[in-house]
Amino acid sequence: MSRSPRLQYGKAVSLAALALALAPLAGCRQDMHDQPKFFPQRGTTLFADGRSVRPQVVNTVARSQAITPSYFTTGLVEGGAEGDGLPFKATLAVLERGQERYNVYCTPCHSRVGNGKGMVVERGYYPATSFHTYRLRSAPLGHFFSVMTNGYGAMPDYAAQITPADRWAIAAYIRVLQLSQNAAQADVPSGAHVQTIAAVEESQGFSSNFLSECLSKPQVNYTMPASATPSAAATPAPVATPSTVPALAATSPNSKVPVVAPSTTPAKPVQVASGVKPPAPGQDAAPAKPAAAAGGAGNAVHGKAVYDANCSMCHQPTRAGMPPVFPSLIGVVERVGEKRVRTVAKDGIPDAKPPMPPHPNLTDADITDLVAFLKTKP
Repeated sequence: MSRSPRLQYGKAVSLAALALALAPLAGCRQDMHDQPKFFPQRGTTLFADGRSVRPQVVNTVARSQAITPSYFTTGLVEGGAEGDGLPFKATLAVLERGQERYNVYCTPCHSRVGNGKGMVVERGYYPATSFHTYRLRSAPLGHFFSVMTNGYGAMPDYAAQITPADRWAIAAYIRVLQLSQNAAQADVPSGAHVQTIAAVEESQGFSSNFLSECLSKPQVNYTMPASATPSAAATPAPVATPSTVPALAATSPNSKVPVVAPSTTPAKPVQVASGVKPPAPGQDAAPAKPAAAAGGAGNAVHGKAVYDANCSMCHQPTRAGMPPVFPSLIGVVERVGEKRVRTVAKDGIPDAKPPMPPHPNLTDADITDLVAFLKTKP
């Protein structure tokens, strides 16, 4: 007696499903799991000494171990404060190098004009800080070097990507950007004049707000030499390029970098601090003296209690943080200086992402003890 077509169809479907279920087993092998490899801290018969971990090459040093702490490598002067000057002469070549490195590493977030409206920010990344705020125009030059070296808020550090000399060059170029957007007539020599962006746009036949979306504010001062060509005046990004730098005054109150015009007169070196002589270009400055603890050495035991009550919820009880949102505080005093640690602990960082709140409840003695605790090894 033959089976019904329905039963035959059901059996065929069941066999097909079983075949599909068993198909992966045909290719299941243990090669990836049982591959020949070394496991850390396990023995092996491959090497005569029986160890899988090989000894380091003779004279191997840890990364950054051979770097001598100095103003050139830290941006900090005696007392742990951020210095306000270049450790070498500010020449046109330095500014050109700073512009080139800035355009590579900084423009994605901070934009070509430094207003914090870079392309990645426009696409949803954390808003970057504008260099044209009063706080950053008043910040010492060493602050920018320190931020590039150690990171700041949501910004990662660039110590591995940018050499110390290039970090200083970028810091110098940031001063050029700040002056280009905040120049006054008194800042330029005879023969040059300052115009607003709107005036430049209208003189070239554009609307007065043609560049407003690229700038931090609609009306920004722009330094244009009297001999500038029409094509140069219509440049879409009002950045002080190296060709216009010599027209900027070296003694401008808004510029803390002496801009050197092309001439046979050598530029005067920038003094880092009173009694400190900067080195020649490419050479390290004298090692900076250890930062002295303000108000005494502090009580690290009480400082730990202060940390646990005010800092550990974000930066973790281990001080390791949760980078890049909450940075690690291990070795933070040595990295950024005691003065900055005290300022941040008291006033917070309102423009960080996320913002760090101030701690008005902490007394100067509490912060001194906190600094003493942060200096200890975890």
